[in-house]
Amino acid sequence: MAEEVLVGEQLTPDMIKSGELLVASLDKRNVLVKGAFWLLLPDQHVWRLVIASPEVRLGGPKAMYRKIRLAFGRLPVGAAPIGTKDISVVDEKAPLFLLLRSAVSTRPGIGGVRLSKNVVNGQLIEGAYLYRVA
Repeated sequence: MAEEVLVGEQLTPDMIKSGELLVASLDKRNVLVKGAFWLLLPDQHVWRLVIASPEVRLGGPKAMYRKIRLAFGRLPVGAAPIGTKDISVVDEKAPLFLLLRSAVSTRPGIGGVRLSKNVVNGQLIEGAYLYRVA
């Protein structure tokens, strides 16, 4: 049985690895992921994994969450998956994704760019860890 990673105010190495494995699993299932990043929600004191995809607009959020749950099943044995409650899915045209994309662009693969207390177009990004912003 997989154990769930505790998502709190600190972005842990386990959370970073779990997010990376999930994005890789979605890629293997041919789910179009334009953006994937952890975002600190300071008012809630939690990190949220945000997945940006045109599939959210085309098939709806429920269909995207279904694909994410299936991708969890493809994670390597021993990987500690995060829960869907820790994930937000957005369309690739969502303002937050467009804001990040205006400041940072990554390659289509899975990278690792950390942002901390950055201001992008007048909006404060308290914390973020970007796997992909393409």
